[in-house]
Amino acid sequence: MSSLRSARAVLLRVNPWQGGEVHGGLLRSRQLAELVRAALPDIVEINADHWRAARGPVLARLAARGQMLALRWRTTPVEGLFSAWIESLLAPVALSPGDLVIYDADPRFGPALVRVCGHRRLRIVALPHNIEAVLPKTWPIVVDFDTALRQLRDELAWLARADAVFCIGTLDRDLLQLFGIQAELLPYAPPEGRRAELLAIRARRNASPPATGLLILGTAHNQPTRAGMLEQLAILRALPAGTAPPVTLAGYGTDLIGDASVPGVRFAGPQSWPDLQNLIAGAGALWVHQTPMSGALTRITEALVAGLPVITNHWGASGHTAMAGMTVYDGMPDLPCLLAACPVEFDVPDCSTAEKLFADHLRGDRAGPSPAA
Repeated sequence: MSSLRSARAVLLRVNPWQGGEVHGGLLRSRQLAELVRAALPDIVEINADHWRAARGPVLARLAARGQMLALRWRTTPVEGLFSAWIESLLAPVALSPGDLVIYDADPRFGPALVRVCGHRRLRIVALPHNIEAVLPKTWPIVVDFDTALRQLRDELAWLARADAVFCIGTLDRDLLQLFGIQAELLPYAPPEGRRAELLAIRARRNASPPATGLLILGTAHNQPTRAGMLEQLAILRALPAGTAPPVTLAGYGTDLIGDASVPGVRFAGPQSWPDLQNLIAGAGALWVHQTPMSGALTRITEALVAGLPVITNHWGASGHTAMAGMTVYDGMPDLPCLLAACPVEFDVPDCSTAEKLFADHLRGDRAGPSPAA
């Protein structure tokens, strides 16, 4: 008897993250998995660790197969190895020409994915978390134009070969469309369990007197977030004495940018999820300030679901459509006025139209005729 699992569709997720942190990328993947399961109840899910986790004979077989594929497809040895690895991940599933591979996350293996799926005549729905090529990778931030342009060309090339692309943010969607890639928008919405916890915070806020003070929240290991936080501290230093609202700065890595020269700022550092819920419940607004970036900030949507208004510069808002409760500024913000003008009540963000479009597309793709053998 064959050990292959029969399927018409596979959700392939390659995990690029290490450790147990719950962050925006992981929450996005959970959201995508929930949406795919709801649309395709018989989906086969493949959650793969990095190829470097392979050891001994397995790694030797991948290397040998990779050399063969590199010669066959006239690509580099590294791309041959990646192709062999993607091929091995899909091998346990009995996919036929025309069946569907839904790919979540790591763009490094996108070229290998389209190579393998093209050879097997499988359809691809790509779900990039951002346009990786335009994200700064170093600190201090230095943009190497030639490298970024080469990486963008490679990223666009594999996304152009997908049958459909759904982006988390409007900036990514628009950039891809400018290059002739018919990308659609699928905004972030918290997965079911997370949404319930955020709505509980909203209920707490509604039952309490209006809160005061600003919350700065983010992962300082992300370069545009770290640069934005440093600009926020500079903005606070420039305000006349006694005019700045109280500020709490929290998140992974934020303990490393503490600055005693900024009065009224509490550097809370990394927070457990229960402690973070208390900070969200007790703040007057979330203050977001980013430097140039792609993707879309999940913390903005999460704050709005929790009933916490958002004050953000245009880069922080760049991946989002207009949402109730979000105020966008350019230049030097008048924080006291912006905070005073924040709405107390506003609707929960609604992504149901985009989610239905995504589900309909998956079901339509899966139901489509297979190409002739």
